Amino acid sequence: MAVRLANSPCSWGVDYADAPDNPPWVRVLDQIAEAGYRHTELGPVGYYPEDPVRLKAEMDRRGLSVAAGFIFQPLHDPGARAAVLDVTRRTLRMLSGLDARHLVVIDHISRERGISAGRPDAAPRLDAATWRSMMATIAEVGRLARDHGIGAVLHPHAACYIEYADEVDRAMADVDEQLLGLCIDTGHSAYAGIDPTALLRKFGRRTTYLHFKDIDRRVLDAVVAERLDFDAAVGRKVFTPLGKGCVDFTAFRDALNDLGYDGVGNIEQDIDPTGDADPLANAIESRLFLERSGVAAPA
Repeated sequence: MAVRLANSPCSWGVDYADAPDNPPWVRVLDQIAEAGYRHTELGPVGYYPEDPVRLKAEMDRRGLSVAAGFIFQPLHDPGARAAVLDVTRRTLRMLSGLDARHLVVIDHISRERGISAGRPDAAPRLDAATWRSMMATIAEVGRLARDHGIGAVLHPHAACYIEYADEVDRAMADVDEQLLGLCIDTGHSAYAGIDPTALLRKFGRRTTYLHFKDIDRRVLDAVVAERLDFDAAVGRKVFTPLGKGCVDFTAFRDALNDLGYDGVGNIEQDIDPTGDADPLANAIESRLFLERSGVAAPA
């Protein structure tokens, strides 16, 4: 089986809906379609128009469908739960109106974990009570998603409180699998020292969505050695077009085939939108790489 590919506003540097350097959303949609994709993600809620009818018309005009949306919120902060659930509801309303199937759930980057990203021995960990609170928040997000007919999937992410292998294992054990699946991000896994193929084989049954990224190993080794934070690593282009980094996509493809994975994989390449990256060219290059590698179905 071959993965159906998506790309998202993240690859154009859109991490926050109100960032002043964001490119116009119309341009991003145009270029995702121009790059040969038929699926996309919402991006941060508020970046695209929140009227599902209007947005569906824009997607249809470009031959695009929405595979997923995400929340990127401080799940680790007990005091933020109400705000987290508000963003979740807004996102789910859009996803429901667009016939999307997945809600990607990501703990927000924190300063404490940002400065220790990629260094598990140096990373501060949540105390037991705060961890339980985070799991309760994630479970409630999962219930809301289920009520909308959408599957919530946890996305371990560098610089967040669910990043390393022990934290992924613990979260998967602590939240009912009826409420939470797994989104494996090949690049963030590699950043955290996790073999994404091993992670896929371990949690294959719960892995219902994918993010494709690649990591420049030389850049990662340098920023870890210099104890630089995650934002500095992104600025040094630690995320590289697919096939130019250290992720073994052949092994990952073989594991997907063994598991009979039948779903969407979203390509992301975190960039600094004020830099000199060419998102359109990168999107085309990464798509062609996955197609040539047998990971993805031809566009």
